[in-house]
Amino acid sequence: MTKVENFLRYLTKSASATAFVTLTAACVLATTALASTPTALPQFHVQDQWNLGGKGGWGFLVLDPSTHRLYIPRTNRVMVVDTQTGKVIGEVDEMKNIRNIALDDSGKYGYVTDVTDGTASFVRVFDRTTLKVVTSIPTGAVPAAIVFDPASKSVVTFNSRGRNATVIDSTTNQVVATIPLAGRPSSAIGDGNGAIFVALPALGEITRIDAVAKKVASSWQLAPCSGPSGLAIDTTRHQLFTTCEDQKLVAVSTDTGHVTPIADAPANAGDMDFDAKHNLLFLADPAGSLLIFRRESTLKYSRLQQVKTQTGARTMVVSQNDSRAYLVTSKFGQNTGATSEELQYRPTPIPGTFSVLIVGR
Repeated sequence: MTKVENFLRYLTKSASATAFVTLTAACVLATTALASTPTALPQFHVQDQWNLGGKGGWGFLVLDPSTHRLYIPRTNRVMVVDTQTGKVIGEVDEMKNIRNIALDDSGKYGYVTDVTDGTASFVRVFDRTTLKVVTSIPTGAVPAAIVFDPASKSVVTFNSRGRNATVIDSTTNQVVATIPLAGRPSSAIGDGNGAIFVALPALGEITRIDAVAKKVASSWQLAPCSGPSGLAIDTTRHQLFTTCEDQKLVAVSTDTGHVTPIADAPANAGDMDFDAKHNLLFLADPAGSLLIFRRESTLKYSRLQQVKTQTGARTMVVSQNDSRAYLVTSKFGQNTGATSEELQYRPTPIPGTFSVLIVGR
């Protein structure tokens, strides 16, 4: 074989090898790119709507995932709904003007704040099996928010007119302490480990309560956020979430009180909740939508979706199991009865139109 023939044979083999390597590399890169491309998740949408009817307004919602129950305060009673069927299981009566509910960790009792006519205030304790009130516990004036803390086995009510917190021992259902607050409390939420956080809107503060020591542990000014209202929490990454009067949504460190801006919030924003399993923050807009944000990091949140709901759907709770949001509202009309002009033209729930909207994907 001549030198020229040997050289040509070498070039042919080299070209084949190079082509093979190039082709193999391209396949690897394509496979890697395909594997790293995130799978598009289904969009959130209104999956169902349960028309429950009944008279009266409504307060804050509580889910019991272990029994598939949704508890809804309805002015003078608690409506209990099976979340698997959308049917009313029963109601807890013997109440007057209720606001909020907390559930203990034994599965036995529920605790409801009842402001009555403002002259006397109570926590109504009901048996979650029989749906009967078993006792009433006096509290400070006009209790609204209520939190059960597993670490101290305490139920704590935050009393708006009293500007204090009433601590109840859930093992005895007796008041064991009263904690003074610097201002009128609104929303409150616990981390399950002895810390309870309460918003003081007029002061622009969030106060941290030590439920074990039964005292105020710290207070944080949230400037430039003023008038903090609703609260949600991520206990894993130690963040609170709240909305501000200036229509801002912020995160607050539960360790230091450091404020991180997240996004704009709607006017008169409704309830919020955080799904730690999927890093999703839900915020109800009473104008008729549900805003959903995804956390990219503790410093960055992106707006994932805005789901059309129904006007007035500002009261909400989110299931930590399946990211389903439960919102309640009603159709509204004008008060046609004998009343003041102000009340006559104020939007009034139409009896029989109360319903639950379920948003999921």
